[in-house]
Amino acid sequence: MVSFYDSFMVLFEKRFLRKARQSILSKASGRVLEIGGGTGLNLMQYHFDIIDSLIITDIDIDKRLIKRVQKHPHQDKIKINETSVENLSFPDASFDTVIFTLVFCTVTDVNQGLQEIKRVLKDNGRLLFIEHIHPRKKSLRTIFNWINPVWKKISSGCNLNRDIKTSLEENGFTIGEYQYLTKQIFVGGCAKK
Repeated sequence: MVSFYDSFMVLFEKRFLRKARQSILSKASGRVLEIGGGTGLNLMQYHFDIIDSLIITDIDIDKRLIKRVQKHPHQDKIKINETSVENLSFPDASFDTVIFTLVFCTVTDVNQGLQEIKRVLKDNGRLLFIEHIHPRKKSLRTIFNWINPVWKKISSGCNLNRDIKTSLEENGFTIGEYQYLTKQIFVGGCAKK
């Protein structure tokens, strides 16, 4: 069953998110960990010729993700793991690349989640991300703050007013690339420990 959130996001996906996924996820290489795989939209954007293995995590595995993995030509390189980003079940320094796309808006403890990513990422590894953020423009910020309580209820806990850049920096990541994918709301980039 398609959720309200999924239906709402279709427009953004068509207009620019698909292109952003293609650009950012093409940089994933080596042992890759994807946080919050959702329905598996990212699967189509990976370049498996430079990926040794891909583990996709989520706290609640979606049947659409399972079906996409089963039909994927590189399914032998892909595993699904039901776990929370705040409590990742992997050893330290396990991954060359960690990815999250539109995930940290729903994470309960952002700092704990980012510390876990930092723990499992190799010292020379890369964190690739796409998130929506609290808008820079004051009028939009006011609107987002006003609708956020209702939006959280109808969108499975999605927060409209988080600042991923500050959260990454406060948790010891250095941001190498950071770009606005729209004028105000979506960003993408790359960070290192």
